Amino acid sequence: MKKKIIIIIVVFVILIAGLVLFLSRKKGVDRSYQLLEVNEYLYYPLEVKGKYGILKKDGTVVINPEYDDVQIPNEDKGIFIFKKENEVIVLNENSERLFSEFKEVTGIEGISSTGERIFNNTVLKYKNNDKYGLLDFSGKKITDEMFDSVESLDEKYGEILVKQNGKYGVINVKGVQMVDCKYDYIKGDGFIKDSSYIDGGYIVGNKVNNSVYNYGYIDKNAKEIIGIGQESIYRVTEVDNDDCYLVAKENGRYALYKGNNNLTDYKYINMYYNNGTGTFTVQKNKSYGLIDLNGKVIIPEQYEELMVVGIFAKASKDGNDYIFDLNGNKVENSAFVSLQKTSTDKYYISIDSDYKYGVADKEKNVVIENIYDYIEEIPTTGLLIATKGNDITIYSAGTKELVSVSNSELEKIGNYLQITSATESYFLTADGKKVDNKTVYLENNLFANKVNGKWGFIDLQDNVIVDYIYDEVTEINEFGFAGVKQNGKWGVIDSEGNIVLEPTYEINSLNPIFIGKFYVQNGIAYGEKLSDE
Repeated sequence: MKKKIIIIIVVFVILIAGLVLFLSRKKGVDRSYQLLEVNEYLYYPLEVKGKYGILKKDGTVVINPEYDDVQIPNEDKGIFIFKKENEVIVLNENSERLFSEFKEVTGIEGISSTGERIFNNTVLKYKNNDKYGLLDFSGKKITDEMFDSVESLDEKYGEILVKQNGKYGVINVKGVQMVDCKYDYIKGDGFIKDSSYIDGGYIVGNKVNNSVYNYGYIDKNAKEIIGIGQESIYRVTEVDNDDCYLVAKENGRYALYKGNNNLTDYKYINMYYNNGTGTFTVQKNKSYGLIDLNGKVIIPEQYEELMVVGIFAKASKDGNDYIFDLNGNKVENSAFVSLQKTSTDKYYISIDSDYKYGVADKEKNVVIENIYDYIEEIPTTGLLIATKGNDITIYSAGTKELVSVSNSELEKIGNYLQITSATESYFLTADGKKVDNKTVYLENNLFANKVNGKWGFIDLQDNVIVDYIYDEVTEINEFGFAGVKQNGKWGVIDSEGNIVLEPTYEINSLNPIFIGKFYVQNGIAYGEKLSDE
């Protein structure tokens, strides 16, 4: 009897273990993760005479510029990574050394789509015994030191490319393995949804020889969609579809895939997506045509040139030009090669045969002449910004001219547009109405004002706080500083009108940004000196 009870218990334990294993496999690995947010940009790299330090948003120099390089992984975390000669040093805002128990701690560096240097804002990498692991900002290990290398994954910000035993894989910021380390090449597919890369998949590849790779595609769950064997492959990221569109190349020919379904076969020598149109321009031998998202031919591949802009396709053959709509129907006697609807649905931004921009109404009548180099619509406002050289003309959503300024710059400030030239500045609301700077900068105490060709600053009651002695000025910015220009050089005042820096900088901008004594460009603060010595 005792023996039977033991057997029953053993069988029961085995069944329970099997059930747990089954359920865990069914559930799978939790691949979800969340990146930290940068709630406030508190810190900026500071460069003075080729050396780097840290500047706080109030203009305080937190760490003097005496290092060869600086990394700020997260702009609202007081953790800064410096390099001086061959030493890597991690400091906090009080210049206290951090993470000294590790041989080396650095940010995980990558390159943005615009070519800028960026860092993973959630984790760091550390090095011990010539191996790398992940670390959080408190110094807690996320993974052991187990990787040969740790890098930012291209085209999938937030995920991390790791290397083990000569092969690449991917982990997330929780240390969870997203892609096994079994490839010679991995990058993200570049797909973004709700400002996150998490729903994107991966381009993977293996070497054929030392310089040639074959590629394939796996989805966000590492499920194979297209097997490795392609000469090249990319995702059409402009199309938001769960069954992603992929363009693959094999034996010198391209095909269009929807998921793992080949829609066209490999019969084109070139193929590219026409953004916003749901069409692809394709090339067979020396001839061009147009296909839709289902791979169906809209315009036969028989034209010497074909260009899609807006709602039209312009094609050329034997010296003759033809205009088609995007259903493949010929459009006769069109004055335009392109018409693109505006958000009001009443007008088109038009391009004529000389590639000049204008505006036409729904009946294709010219409303704004085709004389501009470019016209674009400002999202959410309906305003049309027309440019010709350095001149800007702004039209309302109803095509009424609002402002025309020569040699000017355009900037969006909150819900307003600011148009700045060397002699004047305009502010426009979303519906095109002019407002003054007191309406735009509600939190400011001082406001730029011009009298007799010179600029100064007044308060809300129009009292003069800064005399009219400057050739150009900027408004008090979000950091509490304004630029003032005199004799070709820019200086700085604070939000009370006190001089922070006499005119010093020669900056070729109509609206430079200053923090304290320093000017900011592309997220980096620059200075010629730290004091007025």
